[in-house]
Amino acid sequence: MSQFQKKVYIVPGDQASPNDHWFPWLSQQIQHSGHSARRLILPDPNAPNFQSWQQALALQIPHLDPNSIIVAHGLGCLASLHFLTQTLSQTQIKGVILVAGFKDKLTALPELDGFIRQAKLDMAILQKQIATRFLLFSCNDPYVSPPKALLLGHYINAQMQEVNHAGHFMRSDGFDEFKQVWDVLKPLLLH
Repeated sequence: MSQFQKKVYIVPGDQASPNDHWFPWLSQQIQHSGHSARRLILPDPNAPNFQSWQQALALQIPHLDPNSIIVAHGLGCLASLHFLTQTLSQTQIKGVILVAGFKDKLTALPELDGFIRQAKLDMAILQKQIATRFLLFSCNDPYVSPPKALLLGHYINAQMQEVNHAGHFMRSDGFDEFKQVWDVLKPLLLH
């Protein structure tokens, strides 16, 4: 692996597999540009368990370094940020790109409250150890309202971008490709 090759980990959210939505398309774009893409498999996505998701992240992301980038969707954002809070005290990574991310309970999905409650994020670690932080949100997301997304964005001091009428960025919202996320990721792969 050349020193310039980036490793991108794509973390799905609840009710999603690595083959859903825009994940396969994005990993293709990454591989075509000469970098490494890994779509994570999270156990039992229809009934997410906080501890087993953390174990899955640790197993599938054994090593983080300044060439690592994490792209996460929905609940995967929260799981990833908790994982990064635990693992980044000594290491810096290149970036995170959060799609429809949130850190507080969601009115639309009370069944996730228990999961959300267990996530502990450290604002200082996340801001200092992640070189670039990006958050994409949608004005008409039925699950993650813009204020919920913005709360997370401000918490980690992310650059934020609204995507008009994107729903929850799922295949059913027309997102089997996701040009905006690629536009954000591409510059991170160049340097």
